[in-house]
Amino acid sequence: MNIENANVIVLGAGRSGVSAVRFLLDKNCSVTLYDGSPVKKPVYDELAAAGCVIAAGERPEVKAGSYDFAVISPGIPLSDPLAAALKEAGIPVWGELELASRFITAPIIGITGTNGKTTTTTLIGEILKNDGFNVFVGGNIGVPLLDSVGGDYDYYVVEMSSFQLETIETLDAEVAVYLNLTPDHLDRHGDMAGYLDAKARLTEKQSPERFVVLNYDDEAIRSLHERTAATPFFFSRKSQLYFGATVRRNRERTIVFRLPDDDPWGRIVINADEIRLPGPHNLENALAAITACRLLNVPANVIADTLRTFTGVEHRLEDVLTLKGVRYVNDSKATNPDSVYKALDSFDDTPIVLIAGGRNKGNSFDVLGEYIREHCKELVLIGEAAADIAAGAEKAGFEKDRIHFADDMADAVARSAALAEDGDIVLLSPANASFDQFSSYEHRGEVFKDLVRALAKA
Repeated sequence: MNIENANVIVLGAGRSGVSAVRFLLDKNCSVTLYDGSPVKKPVYDELAAAGCVIAAGERPEVKAGSYDFAVISPGIPLSDPLAAALKEAGIPVWGELELASRFITAPIIGITGTNGKTTTTTLIGEILKNDGFNVFVGGNIGVPLLDSVGGDYDYYVVEMSSFQLETIETLDAEVAVYLNLTPDHLDRHGDMAGYLDAKARLTEKQSPERFVVLNYDDEAIRSLHERTAATPFFFSRKSQLYFGATVRRNRERTIVFRLPDDDPWGRIVINADEIRLPGPHNLENALAAITACRLLNVPANVIADTLRTFTGVEHRLEDVLTLKGVRYVNDSKATNPDSVYKALDSFDDTPIVLIAGGRNKGNSFDVLGEYIREHCKELVLIGEAAADIAAGAEKAGFEKDRIHFADDMADAVARSAALAEDGDIVLLSPANASFDQFSSYEHRGEVFKDLVRALAKA
């Protein structure tokens, strides 16, 4: 795609917006960076010196022909007044993923879903690397896809959020992977149908020669085979599938993968108990990765060897340390209730002191209350959603005297350490976004880990 000398406006001065500005300036575009906040950001001086026009806090006037196209950051909804004005003026509005994909020729593996995206994206990346490929791993996982353009990669393994997928137009993933769909971001998408529609764009844009990998056990995800031209393959933890990846009901819980022309019994990949990642949700993540990588012709032994050694990603059921018999686990990436359900289910009957709270994204905490009653001995709450989580727990029958309100993370860690006993787990699994008290879930997790390590030195 030739965009030399194009006149472009970038909406949002976050990580992906700044990446887009730098990329466009390198392409000799005329670039305006708009951010709704009037507060000056440190990066503005650098971008202005490179030729970018900074429009902070003051919305530019837009009419037909004002810009050749716009690049919108995922955190800005298409209902934003400037985004809406651009579309009304007939100016294309793309996200960073769409812009990057127009300059990438190697296959893109797109991973989406509500939970498990980062783990599955990282795992697929590791499997492909272990098979000798040069692989870019990024997207919503942290490194913008635009930053990879021009690299010598065999595959691009990209985590894709619903916000990012709203603005794709031509991105045609070699393999699209769908993990699950549970309530999240309803404050933006309105309802579950709107949320599914945003996710569905990834496979709706695929060509017939592509593959889509779908979780058979999730009814909404399973239904996407009707909305794509790509060839669907399913994976299942619960059902015995004829094609795709499934877990046999034998003593070893053998995982097999079968293509239409394979042996009727399928090809054995690994026994489920050999997978290092804990919990049934991670078994689903592994099944998704197995399916995607077998469709890319990665040998089963390479997949198995990776699954026997891969222990997960930072901030997702991450062991911090064990102190006085108490195990401290950082699950800061759990930003919605469903991810907390999966975390709690991963620890069998071990007593749990749960730290939760943050900024709600439009979710109910009634079902979370049931999980808290079933799995937790104590509940420590922080942030804006604390009272709502407490109400959900009390409604489910969790005793009020086992609910504790903390001022901040330091107070939460101190209270949890005092409540926990030898053999317990202190689990940070917030069920909410971090933005009421932290800059990101990574920031929240790092603060938690630092405070836990400080306990060991006290």
